[in-house]
Parts: sequence; structure tokens; C-alpha cells
Amino acid sequence: MTVGYLFDFDRTLVTYEPDIPGIFRNACEAVGVEPPDDAADIIRTGYVETFCAFDESPYLGAARAARDAGLDVDPERLAEAHIEAELAATTVPDGVGDLLASLSSVGIVTNGYGPVQRRKLAETGLEPHVDAVVCADDVEAFKPDNAPFDAITAALPAGDYVMVGDSVEYDIRPAAERGYRTVYVGDGDAAEADICLSSPAHLPALPRRLDAVEPTDF
Repeated sequence: MTVGYLFDFDRTLVTYEPDIPGIFRNACEAVGVEPPDDAADIIRTGYVETFCAFDESPYLGAARAARDAGLDVDPERLAEAHIEAELAATTVPDGVGDLLASLSSVGIVTNGYGPVQRRKLAETGLEPHVDAVVCADDVEAFKPDNAPFDAITAALPAGDYVMVGDSVEYDIRPAAERGYRTVYVGDGDAAEADICLSSPAHLPALPRRLDAVEPTDF
């Protein structure tokens, strides 16, 4: 039986150092401004509202929100600096690339912004090991909606699927409802998952752990 391995991306295949607040601080430093103390909340709101409209970059929406909150910046310049800072912070744990290379059918289904996610894939060297990618803006819907899952499985036909992700709400629960085996990556409570791995660094153990989980018969 052909197995399709579906992965979330952020904090599943890659990690960030620094994380979101530090990334934005680095972006502000790059354009010569000091971020406000509540920068994380400001940019989160602008990012989400813009992304949900699916008509322009959410990084531009975040930068506009920062400007409207009093940051003296050109939004386009800050948005590009934000993307560059995020790319610079992206790290692939040891063994993850080798794991993907060893799997016969690999897809990524992510709620991230497509142009940036695909740049990360290319710049981290993971792109050659991935057969299909579906981002939220490709289908104008976010997991746990069915549309991203329908799109990735259409692009990656298989008799059985394994979903690997760091969110019970967005990855594990919707995948389990579709009959997929599930792998939770993170240190939270994920009793619903078939397998739990405490961090992306433990992904290389995935094939061995999956041997103990029976595939679903379709």
C-alpha cells in the first residue's frame, strides 16, 4: 500500500531561533526602528486580518498595523525585512532532510503564506525531498477546513496517509477524522494522536515508531 506522508511545516519540519517576537525585533532593527512593547499583538492582528482576505501579503498587513500603531516605517520595507528575518531564523533539525529523502511520497500542508513557505523550503534545502505543497492561500482556506487536505491528497494520491503536525486543532484532529494515522510534534497534551514526538528533532525516529501503528484500510 502506498503511504502518503503529510507534514505541517512551521515547528514541525523547521524551528525558529529566535521565535516570532525576536524575528520582528530583528526586522525592526534592520530598518532602523525600535519595536513597541506590544509589537507581537499588533503584528499578529494585522497579519491575520490581511491573510484571511487572501488578496495580499500578510507580512504587509502586519507592517501596516505596526505603522498605524506609531512605528515610523515604510510598510513595504518592513514587510520585506520581516520576511528576511524569518528566513534567517529558520532552522532544520539534524536528520529531518534525510528523513524526507527516505520517504516515498511527501506532502506539506501548511497554514503559512505560500510565497514565504516555498522560499523556506528552497533555502533550507528541503524542497527536493517534497513532492507536493499546499499553502492556505493556494486554496483560500486554513486547516482544519477540508480544502487544504483535499488539495494535498489530490496532489499526492495514496492508499494510506500519515499526518505529522504540531497542532491538535489544525493537524491531528482533522486528519484523524479523515482516517489518517497521526503524529503530534510538540511538548503539549496530544492524547488524540497515534504517536507523540516531543520536538522536531525527534522526527528521524518516525519510521520506527510508525511500524507499531496499523494503517487504515480504505
